[in-house]
Amino acid sequence: MCISCRQRFPRYTLMRLQLETQLVVKYIGVGRSFYLCKICATNQKKQTGLAKRFKVNEANLTELLKEILNNG
Repeated sequence: MCISCRQRFPRYTLMRLQLETQLVVKYIGVGRSFYLCKICATNQKKQTGLAKRFKVNEANLTELLKEILNNG
């Protein structure tokens, strides 16, 4: 389930991320994580909401999401 839009998708289509010391990073295998769908990852309004929710820099979050979408 996507943390932003709350829609259910197959797990392999979602991005798995985690919050690590004020940075959102790709899941490293340890700790709590969350899933984000590709639709919400490309939506600027959803990115702003996630940045506020996790209290992180919106520019860094946007760059990370673009990198993950492009490189996998």
